[in-house]
Amino acid sequence: MEGCRPTSISPTAGRWPGRPQESLDRALVAGLLLELVLETPEPPADPQVCRSLIKARLKHSLVAHLAGQVSLDRFRRLVGNLEHWFTFYYPLVCSKPEPAPAPAGPGAQAPARPRPSPPPRRALQEERLQTWLENQVQGILPQRPHRKLSPEKLYEFLCHTQGGWFRIKDFQQHFHVDRKTAWEYLQKFLTAGLLRHNRERSAAVRYCLDTAFLLVQGEAVRREVGQALAPQGPALAAGVADWLIASGGQAFWQEEWHGQLEAGRCQQVVSRLLLQGVLEVAHQSGPRRLLRLPSRWLQTSVNEK
Repeated sequence: MEGCRPTSISPTAGRWPGRPQESLDRALVAGLLLELVLETPEPPADPQVCRSLIKARLKHSLVAHLAGQVSLDRFRRLVGNLEHWFTFYYPLVCSKPEPAPAPAGPGAQAPARPRPSPPPRRALQEERLQTWLENQVQGILPQRPHRKLSPEKLYEFLCHTQGGWFRIKDFQQHFHVDRKTAWEYLQKFLTAGLLRHNRERSAAVRYCLDTAFLLVQGEAVRREVGQALAPQGPALAAGVADWLIASGGQAFWQEEWHGQLEAGRCQQVVSRLLLQGVLEVAHQSGPRRLLRLPSRWLQTSVNEK
């Protein structure tokens, strides 16, 4: 499949201990997704169009395979989780192949070795978060059967945020609850120490996972990035800080920001962050730089491992 190469999926990807039914549903979605990728020999060249096409076919395939075969409640739960599972599995199943090198003519130099893609990054201390949810969240969540919000679903949602800010609306849509219910749960999670608040009001309110569950010192990174990028405005500073928190302290190439910031502005941002000591150069090859957060921004518990 040109433009999209199937890759293997780790059998433990996205696993939560127990819940065999949800594990089967995830496996079903991943299997159907891989089948659709293999059956699309000539996908659209535009990655976004290709993604939308595969997603639409996946929904149709689920209906075709499950109509009359599963209960309505199970089908609704599966569809409710489809957005998150598709977002998780699609990059694993579908990756762009490296272009074949052009044949070298007489006297031509050997083509440069392609730069490997950056490794998948983790932003959260996942085991610590799972342990907290298993031990603490039962007293917060309702005990009714078939509840929309469970420790497993909450874990998936928080992993999806990668430690970044999210809105009440995001929480509402993910768990299919009304705004009042979403607000009540978020206040309980704030009180319990799972989340933190940006101290804004009305539509500007945002929540994020507490720093204790991140691989980096999230609050310190946000504070230092905000000071370094103050002239560029709070919106840019917040976005950059969220990106750095999501890196989990792992190195990244400066060009990875070019899809979000134009090259000129990206250079200005990186220069400011390097000058203020928020970033450091891990490796440089000509004009290309591999950047990372200094080790002092990592959580103490992570440094000790």
